[in-house]
Order: sequence, then C-alpha cells, then structure tokens
Amino acid sequence: MSHVDHVTTAEPVDLDAELERPSRRRSRLLWLTLGLVAAAGAGGAVWYLTQEDGDDTTDGTAAPAATAQVTRGTIAATETWAGTLGHGDAHTVSSGAGTLTRVAAQDMEVTRGTELYRLDERPVTALLGAIPMYRDLAAGDTGIDVQQLEANLTALGYDGFTADDEYTWYTAEAVREWQEDIGAEETGSVGVADVVFLPEGGRVGTVHAEAGATQAPGAPVLDVTGTDQVATLEVDVADRDLLAAGTAVTVVLPGGGEVAGTVTASSVVQATAAAGSGGGASEDETGADAAVAEVEVTLAEPAEASLIGSPVDVVRPVDERADVLVVPVNALLAVAGGGYGLEVVGDGGSTEIVPVETGLFADGQVEVTGDGIGEGTVVGVAGR
Repeated sequence: MSHVDHVTTAEPVDLDAELERPSRRRSRLLWLTLGLVAAAGAGGAVWYLTQEDGDDTTDGTAAPAATAQVTRGTIAATETWAGTLGHGDAHTVSSGAGTLTRVAAQDMEVTRGTELYRLDERPVTALLGAIPMYRDLAAGDTGIDVQQLEANLTALGYDGFTADDEYTWYTAEAVREWQEDIGAEETGSVGVADVVFLPEGGRVGTVHAEAGATQAPGAPVLDVTGTDQVATLEVDVADRDLLAAGTAVTVVLPGGGEVAGTVTASSVVQATAAAGSGGGASEDETGADAAVAEVEVTLAEPAEASLIGSPVDVVRPVDERADVLVVPVNALLAVAGGGYGLEVVGDGGSTEIVPVETGLFADGQVEVTGDGIGEGTVVGVAGR
C-alpha cells in the first residue's frame, strides 16, 4: 500500500472506558481509505485494519451493513492498448499527367478488372499481382510480369493463348478483346499506366482527386484498402510478444461494445510517436529506443461503418485463474501482524475474522483461499 489518507473508526470509541473494561474482549475494525492499492491494480479501494483486544469474533452488534458472497469462477488480469479502427494500410494509386474524367467512388469494391479511374478517358484497371507494372508490354516481351498479366486475362475469361511468360501474337489478340470490352483503344499492347497491380482486392478508401481535376505525373488519385475492419496500434517493442500474430484479443469500441479480434500483423518500425503516449520520439533516441511494434488486429465481425477512424481499446488477458474462489477487493482486511483476512458473517449475524491467502487481483476482484472459506460464504465489504 502506498499511503494512508485517513483513519476513522466505524463508531466513536471511548478509549479510557475501554481500558477500564478489560474483561470485554473483542476486535474493532478501523477503516483505512487508501489512495492506491498497487498490488490490486484496482485504483482507490477501501480496506480494513483489525486491532486485536482478544479473540477473533466481533460483537454481534458490529455486523457489517454491506456484505458480499464468495463466488467460484475464473479471474483474469488483462492489459489494454489504444488503437484506431480502420481498414488497414492503404495502397495509394497515382496517375500520369492529364485530366481525370472518371474516378471510382469511395467504399466501392475493388477486385480483378475494376476500373479505378480514367485519365483523358483512357481507363486504368486494377489487376491482381505482386509485381508492379513497371514497363509497357507488347508482343515479343517475356518475363514474370508477362506471366502475371496473362494469368489475369485467363481469370477474366479470355483465352486463345498459353498463360506463360511469353507475350505472343495470341496474347495480343486476347488483349485487344479485353480492351474492346473495357472501352480502351484496341492496341494489343498494355501501357505502363493502363493497369495497376494490387496484391489483393479491397475497397476504395480515400479519394484524393475528383473527376475534372488536372493531374501532374505521380499525383495521388485514390487509396485502396482491405475490406476487413482492423484496429491498428503502436506498442512498446517489449509488448510485441503479447501481441504476436494469431493472438486472440478483444476490441472495445466507442460506447463500450466489444468485438472479438485476432492479431494478423506485427512488425517493428521506426517510432513516429512514443507508444502509448502523444509525444514523438526524441532526436536522441536511436535503434531500439526509437522503435515501436506496429500491430494490426482484424475484427471477427464488422463494427458500424460510422466508427471507422474512431479510437478503440485492444484488450488481452495476461494472467488467468480458473475455478477459484473470488471476492471483491474491498472485502479484504489487513490484519494485525501482517497478511489479510475476511470478515465472515455467520447465520446469526456474528462475525469472525478468517485469515486468507490472496492470489490474482483483477477488475476489482481477488482470488482467495482460507480455512472455512467456500463458495457462498458471506463476508463483509467496505461501505458500512
């Protein structure tokens, strides 16, 4: 315990009169209001201290006005990190020089073959693949990027060619058919600015430019994000093991709603702000001192779309005890000589201080064991 704010008796006590009546032996309970009980991790709590005059049985007239029952169950300590609800990292799609004549709408689904925008009425299409479009492709070209393009054409239903790493005349014919279908000039070749290869499908996130905008080379048009809702957070590198990929967590939404989640990504990055605080990393911090773990948690069920961008809490159990006896923290008594006890209330209202051993503290509860303490035992709690 950190400090004692004040000590008062439950009722006025005449100490001189008590000393003159040595035959009357009983325990008196003094209130101790603690500002912080660090071991309990429960913030401010009211505990008791027993002063022994003799036996451990209190006067029946001093029975507690507030009681609780000992329960049996699971108690779990948790750790919480602050995050933000969104759709994960965004892939920004940029354009060449020209005028945007059409732009996909925000939240539109993006998959293989989706038109992202038109520049001077030339369509720019999303295809799926890990290799970005870095050159024009035409008959006679070979390479893994050719193979990626032909795999997309096959998936879109075009045939008449062999899906390999050679761009043949037959490939060019399939490309002309595809270009006709999407309203592009039928050249049989694919320009570097005609398609955007994305690692996977998703949705249109932020739209950076509207139709009619004049674009400079490399200017952003829109972002493509995943379709799943995710909570992203930065944590201390020391906490990374607690949030390893595959870890089950709970995401607490604004308003108190809870959604199950799973850690799907965790990586160490340069800190942009101190994890868990609003400050940035100092100029003197280098190496591990300037690094944080960037964590992504995928929600099992989507929250309301209006909550995107809102702060959330990510909660994970860090210790747990199953099938144990549990009481409220404010039922604990600090007994003379050290240790803790419970004020057990008998059927007739008489009370007895029973020593107990404490275990895990969590959420205002504490695990206890002691002689005669069982499920359903009635104990006094602070609040009389």
